[in-house]
Amino acid sequence: MERINDIRDAVAKALEERGLDNRQFLGEIRAGLRDDGPFMTGALACAELLLAPAE
Repeated sequence: MERINDIRDAVAKALEERGLDNRQFLGEIRAGLRDDGPFMTGALACAELLLAPAE
């Protein structure tokens, strides 16, 4: 399950770089408590497309 943790961390880092400084929210993303939110849903969809084998 290491890959999902990498995606969570990447989402949190991207939000931090864009100026979000809500430590609790970012911690919840990293802990997997926000996997159903829009940021993670979009990131997981993108990861699925990028990691899918070529047809």
